Amino acid sequence: MRIKSIKQQYIDFSYESRLKVVNEYREKYNLISQLLDDNPQLVSLVHHDLAKMLSQSNKGRKSGYTSEQILRCLVVQFIEQQSFRDVAVLIENSEFLRNFVRLGVNHMMDYSFLNKAYGIISEKTWDAINQTTAQYATREGKISPEKLRMDTTVYETNIHYPTDSSLLWDSFRTLASLLRTIQQELPHLALKHRFHDDKVKKLAYFITRNGASPKKGTQRKVKSTYRELIGRVTWIAGVARQTLDTLAKAGYEAELVSHYLPIVNKIIDQADQRVFQGVMPAADEKIYSLFEEHTELLKRGKAGKPIEFGHKILLAQTGEKFIHHYQVYPKRQEDQDLLEPTLKAHTKLFGVGPDVLATDKGFYKSMEQIFSLEEGITTVSICKKGRRNQQEYERESSEEFKDGQRFRAGCEGSISVLKRAFNLGKCLFKGFKNYAASVGCAVFCHNLVLLTRL
Repeated sequence: MRIKSIKQQYIDFSYESRLKVVNEYREKYNLISQLLDDNPQLVSLVHHDLAKMLSQSNKGRKSGYTSEQILRCLVVQFIEQQSFRDVAVLIENSEFLRNFVRLGVNHMMDYSFLNKAYGIISEKTWDAINQTTAQYATREGKISPEKLRMDTTVYETNIHYPTDSSLLWDSFRTLASLLRTIQQELPHLALKHRFHDDKVKKLAYFITRNGASPKKGTQRKVKSTYRELIGRVTWIAGVARQTLDTLAKAGYEAELVSHYLPIVNKIIDQADQRVFQGVMPAADEKIYSLFEEHTELLKRGKAGKPIEFGHKILLAQTGEKFIHHYQVYPKRQEDQDLLEPTLKAHTKLFGVGPDVLATDKGFYKSMEQIFSLEEGITTVSICKKGRRNQQEYERESSEEFKDGQRFRAGCEGSISVLKRAFNLGKCLFKGFKNYAASVGCAVFCHNLVLLTRL
């Protein structure tokens, strides 16, 4: 049975440093440690998931890693922007970080165990952890309700640029690898197929190299190559279905094959529709990755990156830069639909609405909505789209409005910090559950570091 935490404290064997930067580094972690100690309910929330999923029996050793140690390891990982493997090495080799994690005389946990533990903590748990942290900051007077700013950004998934040929090749090589493993592990089922991976790879690479050629003869060859490539992938999908039927009759399962097969069928259909039927599937219905099938295509008109692959996330901050509300959207939401829920979350936390609301012009539906908001909010710093009349020009020329816009611009800086310093540049975790959980963990670590400075 997993233990939540250990009250016993161990001696800190890390030596004192004369370097200012090292002392600042250690002071940051000491303050974070104090924040975690002041909020034991944070460990309780994590323990609820870990105790239920990692521990299946009341028997067994009692000296395993505690939920508190796991949480503190994850905090170090996100703050230091390390992989599971690298953070295990980092903590094991640092007496100071070992003391922060409270390992005591134990060895550092294996990176595979930490990876498994992270995958068990749900996105709802991280959301509850962030709400608890925000409530603590409110009680302690570290954050105030006077100002609210909000913005959205795209947290990208870890995929290559999706083309029909690359997705078809991904489908073939993945199913071929899985089926080949099944044939090797279950030879008595007589599942004997040759897959000719290299031939299919050449087909996909020929399309990649020549797909943009302006020559009509080359385009005819590309189209015929597509027909052969789709035929090969359709064939291996049929083999996979037959293999699943054979395994089911023999009492076996192949979860990965069952998972990938429906996605492969969608990839085949969308390639066939575009290339041979001239029908472009809707953006919301397309598959952009075999491995991260939840990925969306987002066009936000950003300079240098007109198209992004991932999901939109919303971040709302107080005047102290504390992120007190965030959302991860599995399906794209328009910015104008996000304003009211954010205001409700702000009021729920503080009990009152903000005096200053600042965001960009994509978050409002009409000027009537802005006038309605101004009845309860002193300064609504949202620019109007299009032409302005004299009254609207004077409204946006006031010093209060300009101050609000200067405050709003800081949200871009916070997004940049999250991407550069807290691993929100590109999600390296697999599946939407871990994708959403990584946002919650990054926001939590960002707020912890911020609270050490307030």
